[in-house]
Amino acid sequence: MDENLNKKKAITMAVVAGILIIIAFSSLFVAALMQDNGISDAVIVPMALIAFLGGNITAFVLIIKSYPSLLMEECRKMEQKYDKQEVTKIPLPDERDIVKTFLQHKFKYIDEGYYRRKKFSFLKDSVSYYARITEDFEIENALRREIERILKMHRKENNLCLLLFVYMDEIGEREKKDVKELGKDQIIVQYVINPNVLVSVIIIVIDRQTGTGYYMEGRKFGWISSYSYGCRMLRKLFGVKD
Repeated sequence: MDENLNKKKAITMAVVAGILIIIAFSSLFVAALMQDNGISDAVIVPMALIAFLGGNITAFVLIIKSYPSLLMEECRKMEQKYDKQEVTKIPLPDERDIVKTFLQHKFKYIDEGYYRRKKFSFLKDSVSYYARITEDFEIENALRREIERILKMHRKENNLCLLLFVYMDEIGEREKKDVKELGKDQIIVQYVINPNVLVSVIIIVIDRQTGTGYYMEGRKFGWISSYSYGCRMLRKLFGVKD
């Protein structure tokens, strides 16, 4: 009940803020219109300025107060949406052939096991794609380790997206759940909180026994985010149609 009240209160405050901004700018317009028509005195301009400043300041305060609740509500909606989505399956080759795929698609080996390709984008200027192959027993450990490594490389690039291929001997429900939760967290952060995160990581875990990869698809959200660009590149690399 309290959560619903906070949500309604935040929405009301945001709506009131929008109305106040409209009124504030309208006051200047009305004052200018009256002066153009010869209707002017010493009170109109000061009153218009007071209305403009007062309305905008009040609106700003209301927006600041309502923002955390609105942000939490949007995060909750996104989480519920992606809770219903299962991880995406994709057929992938072994480590040797996957490297050949990188090279065929103009990725170049740089250092420390990373392959890189920078590609122009109309919406984001350019996206720097990195690909790396690793193996681990814990997906979260692999993710944390690789983020630390790529940050230590001091790559001063915008829209950096890492395709992290984690090979495992066997993948069960626990690993699929980890892929889903870690991918979902990145989707929520980029779509709701900060679309310009320093590094976006698409985690793809591959079962060596079956040659099946699993990752969290994000193309249906924030289509200009680096996460969605990474999902698109992944599909392009391995011939998966949109």
